[in-house]
Amino acid sequence: MTKKKQQKQQKEHAEMLEALTKKDKILTNGGLYAEIVKVEEDFIKIKLNDTNIVRLDKAFIAKKVEI
Repeated sequence: MTKKKQQKQQKEHAEMLEALTKKDKILTNGGLYAEIVKVEEDFIKIKLNDTNIVRLDKAFIAKKVEI
C-alpha cells in the first residue's frame, strides 16, 4: 500500500470517528457489533445488548455499519 493511500484511509477513518453520534451502529476491531449510547472525547459508551453497556476507546472502532 502506498503511503498516500494509507494516509487517505487514516484521514477518512479519523473523520468517521469524529462524525459518530448516539444510536449509530459500529463494528469494533474485535468483531463486535454495537450501538453507540454516548460519545465522549476519547471513548464511547456502547450497548452490546439490552443489559450490557461498556466503555470503548475510539481507536478500537473499525467502521460504522448499517444493520
